[in-house]
Amino acid sequence: MSEPVSIAGIAYAFANGTRTLCELEAAGQLESSAEVLRTLGFDRVHVASAESPYQLAHAVASRLMHETAGGIDPATIDALIVGGTPGVMAFSAADDADAGAASLCTRGRFQYPATRLQYELELANATVFAIDQLACTTLLGAVRLARALMVAEGFRRVLCVASEFFPVHAGREAIFNCTSDAACAVLVEAGGARNRVAAATSVTKGYYWDLETLRDEIVASYFPTAAAVIARTVAEAGWSPGDVDWVMPHNVSRRSWEILMGLARLPRARLWARNIARRGHTLAGDTFINLRDAIDGGDVRPGHRVLLFSYGFGAHWTGLAVEA
Repeated sequence: MSEPVSIAGIAYAFANGTRTLCELEAAGQLESSAEVLRTLGFDRVHVASAESPYQLAHAVASRLMHETAGGIDPATIDALIVGGTPGVMAFSAADDADAGAASLCTRGRFQYPATRLQYELELANATVFAIDQLACTTLLGAVRLARALMVAEGFRRVLCVASEFFPVHAGREAIFNCTSDAACAVLVEAGGARNRVAAATSVTKGYYWDLETLRDEIVASYFPTAAAVIARTVAEAGWSPGDVDWVMPHNVSRRSWEILMGLARLPRARLWARNIARRGHTLAGDTFINLRDAIDGGDVRPGHRVLLFSYGFGAHWTGLAVEA
């Protein structure tokens, strides 16, 4: 690679509503008890009602373009990569998901949030991609794809956006994880001096595609594969585990992260876990939302080496090494 690829900006937004674990338990939206989830580090989550995934995606993408380095000219965006709630379902409010489902039976199924976002943001020169089967690794996968496009096709700026909600009456727990509705946008640039992407790795094990049938096997495979992907990411960045200043987690069980940090030989004190209780698990956005908050809060400083890691059902394990 002739020049570095960097994370030039991050913007995010959460749904307006919030629910405590006790409220979710009373509404029958948890599989485990509120007390069990509390011991795993959760406290409350953000829940959408009249908002749609597309509305939040548009809001964060627009905000990112306006606040990054005094504003980004839409004509300079070479590619747009969109993930999250797929197809026309992204346009339905969380409290009316049936409307999106009904549209699948009409020509409305050919209305796509990625191209609408390109049009409304006036990204006339942007090639458009959409990814919707990487689950919680979607945004890390989008950044990895952006990096590859910069190497292969000479792109200079790629905008990555992910927004995903649970329907308002759906459960909020996914194997001991309590989920929030949110959107996140990441701007990837060639030639940046800060937040340089030093390595990006991913492993997919399609055997685990059936979450319901293979739940116990997925739990058993999670830790050894996660530790291996983390080790590979650190090695490809040219680091050792002791070089990692911060780990930006996907906001799943804090207890699971304590185990994984030990398996990966990473000091537990370097886990940036402040958002698990106050934000919950935002699916694809966790690692970048955490990175933005850690930078804004002064925890991540220039020169720090930061590891981002996420797991997604399907099953995918993805790591990203960033030199702040």
